[in-house]
Amino acid sequence: MSTSNEATIRPARLEDYDGVCRLMDALDELHRDRLPWMFTKPIDQPRSETYFADLLNREDSAVFVAEAGRLVGVAFGRMRAAPDLPVFIQQRWGVLEALVVDPAWRRRGIGKLLARSVESWAIRLGAPWVEVNVYEVNAEARRFYEALGYLPVSTKLRTPGPDAA
Repeated sequence: MSTSNEATIRPARLEDYDGVCRLMDALDELHRDRLPWMFTKPIDQPRSETYFADLLNREDSAVFVAEAGRLVGVAFGRMRAAPDLPVFIQQRWGVLEALVVDPAWRRRGIGKLLARSVESWAIRLGAPWVEVNVYEVNAEARRFYEALGYLPVSTKLRTPGPDAA
């Protein structure tokens, strides 16, 4: 368990579900606003309580929360494996799948502690590295991850089809 000046970082529990959904809903909204051709507003909560419970119980996933009287941040981690092809070194690595801190609680070290929690978890499982995907429309997140030492590895390009945005 880690602490910033005002928040405690700990593994998530099932009773954190509503708070985690509140935080992730804000991240989903940011993605919808900036990438409307990719993201849509679902009718129901996109992450069911069963889905969340499964993440908490799997060996290859982890969820950490920042608590300061209420949840003010969350980070999701997963382990990924190389494709089973002879050109790849067979290994598993960590992925920081999502990280969000309540805007009122940013710039207090909470995001850094959440990221480091996922990194430590993945390294304990034998990951030689941890990666994160950042959409180009989120320059603030990119600066945050680069300040933590994340470096570009590849660039994903796309070309829209004739009916796409």
